[in-house]
Order: sequence, then structure tokens, then C-alpha cells
Amino acid sequence: MRLSYTTFLARDVAALATFYVEGLGLEEIMASRDERYREVKADGGCLIGFATEAVRSFINLPEEPATGTRSLLTFNVEAVADVAPAVDRAVAAGAELVREAKETFFGQYQAVLRDPEGNIFRLSAPVAA
Repeated sequence: MRLSYTTFLARDVAALATFYVEGLGLEEIMASRDERYREVKADGGCLIGFATEAVRSFINLPEEPATGTRSLLTFNVEAVADVAPAVDRAVAAGAELVREAKETFFGQYQAVLRDPEGNIFRLSAPVAA
């Protein structure tokens, strides 16, 4: 089994997709563009979709109250030295820095950020052995 993509419900799909294109350098998939949906692709082929709340009725998903952070995305850069410029780019595009980059117990140098709609993501690089 292979995960093909993940989708976030978004208040403003166009603005959120634009953040991931400008802030993280992902590529928008123009063939998927619609007023209710946008899709971006990261290196390696991982797709991330952004859909309006209207998708709930389409997939028979009831309205549910937000309960806080339930998931996060991790984007890898090539090297530890690439984390700070990636953080700066994301913050300049509208991200909020949640935790400064630091070495983790699992061998990564990683910063934690929040996108303009509150979704958490990490920018990460392996620490040289």
C-alpha cells in the first residue's frame, strides 16, 4: 500500500496553496485547480491537497469541532545548513515559527512551524553521523 496524497480542509484553498508554493517551494498541480480545491507536489511526488469545507457533504463527513493539532507534515531539506533558510522563507510567506530548529533525539535537526491556517509542519535535515 502506498500513500498517494493527503488533503487538508481549508478556509481559503487558494491562499493556503499559494503559501506552500511560495513558502516551501512546492509545485502547484494546475490540472487539479478548482475554486474548491488546490493541490501541490513536493519532491519525491508526495501530493498535498487543500479543499473547502464543501467537501464534507461530498464524502459524507459530518461537521466536527476542531480539537487541536491532530497531525503534522515533515519536509526534508538536504542538509542542516539548509534548515534556517527554509524557515526564513516559510516565515516570510506567512508561517509562524513554533519552535526554533534544534537537534532531536532521533537524529534530525528540525524546526516546527504553523502554516497560515494553523496546520503544523516541520522542516528537517538529518544530522551527520
